[in-house]
Amino acid sequence: MRPLLSTLALVTGLALGGLAHADAPPRHVDATPNASFNEYVPGAARLEGRLLAPCCWDTSRQTLDIHGSPIANELRMEIRRRLKAGESADDIEADLVRRYTTKILAVPPDNPLPRMGTVLAVALLGVGALAARMVLRWRKKAPELPGAVVPVPASGAPHDEWDDRLDRELDEAD
Repeated sequence: MRPLLSTLALVTGLALGGLAHADAPPRHVDATPNASFNEYVPGAARLEGRLLAPCCWDTSRQTLDIHGSPIANELRMEIRRRLKAGESADDIEADLVRRYTTKILAVPPDNPLPRMGTVLAVALLGVGALAARMVLRWRKKAPELPGAVVPVPASGAPHDEWDDRLDRELDEAD
């Protein structure tokens, strides 16, 4: 019975160890960045920020400009080489999407996020217009308060009963 339990424990341990290893993120060694990455290439930073590193789509989802894997560095060098050769950024992006599918895009084409700015701006304008309308309606409906002080120009300002009363009380206080 003891050898059967030992064998069962060993098989279970190996199976669980294999499952844990299967769920572990893929390992890759960070490659040292190429010195050419310090060189300014027009359009390279924008394009590298729009594309994901293909080695870690499911785990880190980092774009090429910040990912340090060998494949990310190779793609960055390819992008920079092709841009220097005069190819447009849109053509390079379309070629990489053809090679790697739309999974390489940091923001997929069917993502509603880019349209959210427009939606929020229109909504805020609408809310602002409604608030202005409500304030104007409230001001129109506000009753005139009896005895409300109406600002009058300093020259030739008329005296009312409150001014007279205040003057009397100030005289009595002296």
